[in-house]
Amino acid sequence: MITSPSPLRILVCTKMDLAGALILNTLLPRLAGDTVMVLMSEKTRPVENTVPELAEIKFYERDLPTDILFPLLDRAEGAGAPLLTFAGLSARYGITIESITDLNGPEGEARIRAFAPDLTISARFSLIFKPNTYDIPRLGTYNVHPGALPRYAGLFAPFRCMLDGSDAIGCTLHRVDKGIDTGPIVGIGYLPIERSRSLLWHVVNTYRPGLDLFLNMLDGLRLGREPEYAAQDFSQRQYVSLPGAEPFADFRAKGLKLFEPVEYLEILSGFLPPDMAMPSVVARAVANGRGDACCSAPA
Repeated sequence: MITSPSPLRILVCTKMDLAGALILNTLLPRLAGDTVMVLMSEKTRPVENTVPELAEIKFYERDLPTDILFPLLDRAEGAGAPLLTFAGLSARYGITIESITDLNGPEGEARIRAFAPDLTISARFSLIFKPNTYDIPRLGTYNVHPGALPRYAGLFAPFRCMLDGSDAIGCTLHRVDKGIDTGPIVGIGYLPIERSRSLLWHVVNTYRPGLDLFLNMLDGLRLGREPEYAAQDFSQRQYVSLPGAEPFADFRAKGLKLFEPVEYLEILSGFLPPDMAMPSVVARAVANGRGDACCSAPA
């Protein structure tokens, strides 16, 4: 008689922002038979508030969705939206979604050990695992990195990839080890670059190929199949932090856009119930918001 694989205890780590919500909307339906806990990072780096372009991106990725749109939708209690807010996901799947800042200290380690995950998946988490936390799951801790490793290690890889004139943005699934973006690679999926679309569109869509790799690996793990790994060639590694003003000027000079209002509203509309119009406060923020001055390519 064929028996189905046993449910797993899975820790999902992501960020409290638009891309994080899309990541959870992709993962959680596939983990419905498992016991899941979600830890959310709200980390902001100081440079995100001092470089104007980074401040704009933060506003549209984080502030507007989580501080304005999602609370309005949660109060409206509408039904039938293709995508769910964090509160909606928690209610739909009966899971705990918690914020965390202390990942590797005593409190963070204790929270993870108390949950006792079989497997941890990190995607857009911004917090770095150390051995005392990444070694807890018996099946390992994996990261979905929005760049093709080893070249696009570090931060803002989709931006760097578009600036380089590449045809596609890689998304790498790798096992977490003691370095940053250094672990052995399970696979790399690719999102074709569409030059007519904005950086923000590419950022929120880059994770899907990596999540698909994770879900395929997970199917194998459920059947007892160990992943196959490829070691990274560190001679190709280019670790970069967040950009300053000059790379953004180069980005615009190439005719590329950081933000496009119509495209952005289309992404947000996925969270609306079928009979609900985009809230006027959100539409106004997009039409008259922070992005107009610096986040569009010159005509």
